[in-house]
Amino acid sequence: MLHGAVNAVDGFAMAMVVILVLSLGVVALLVAGIYRSGKRRESEVEKLLEELRQEEKEEKHPASPAGTEDRAPWEREEDWWKK
Repeated sequence: MLHGAVNAVDGFAMAMVVILVLSLGVVALLVAGIYRSGKRRESEVEKLLEELRQEEKEEKHPASPAGTEDRAPWEREEDWWKK
C-alpha cells in the first residue's frame, strides 16, 4: 500500500538514524548501569574490608615454629625437591 511512498535512499537514511539512536541508547544504558554498580560496590567492599579487619582482630594466632606442624601422611616436606 505504501510501497513507493518513501524513496529507497530516504528509507535507508531513516533506518540508519533509527539504528544510530537505538545504539546510543543502549550505550547510555550500559554506562548508567556501570556507574550505578560502581557506586553500590564501594559500600559493599567497605563492609567486606571491615569484616576482614574484625576477624583479624579477633583471631590473632601466633605462627607455629618450623618443623612442629602436623602433616597428613600424603604431604611431603617443604624441601623434598632438594633431596
